[in-house]
Amino acid sequence: MIVAQPKLNRQRPGSILVTLAVYNGYPFKDHWAIFVRKSTTTQKGVLVHAQGDVRNGFIFEIKRNHDFAVTGNVPQMIDLQWVDGHFFNQAMWNNGVYKLERPGVPVCAFEASTARAPAPSRSLNPVEERAPTPARPARITQWNCQIWIVEAGAMLVEDQILTQDVLDYLPAIKQ
Repeated sequence: MIVAQPKLNRQRPGSILVTLAVYNGYPFKDHWAIFVRKSTTTQKGVLVHAQGDVRNGFIFEIKRNHDFAVTGNVPQMIDLQWVDGHFFNQAMWNNGVYKLERPGVPVCAFEASTARAPAPSRSLNPVEERAPTPARPARITQWNCQIWIVEAGAMLVEDQILTQDVLDYLPAIKQ
């Protein structure tokens, strides 16, 4: 089943653009993050994601006033939805100063909603810790940042911040 990218709703005064930032992870899966920005013309905003890996686990992380022009690592940006501004506040922009929060501390309804999705724990065990047996097959599910984005999206839909078509789109493009 092919799901089309959500149709970007019209920007209303005070609304904030929610974007999916997709970092090329070749030869592994791409890294996904939520990027929140005030307009389509800026590369500055708030990056919300689960940072880590399947061997060590992930942590909920927020990068405030993140600037892709400074980092030089510009991901593919997929605009998802303009969201009413009352789900955000000025504290999230950290007065225009970059700040890394690890773990992230939510300061607005949008961030609090995403934080309800727990960051994935370690899902790849070293071979010396857990050898497969007939009672314990080797097949595992690797939880990652893409699964976290889908789960965070579900929280945002549940809290009526994002629309259902955005949530339908995310698992359809997951690797």
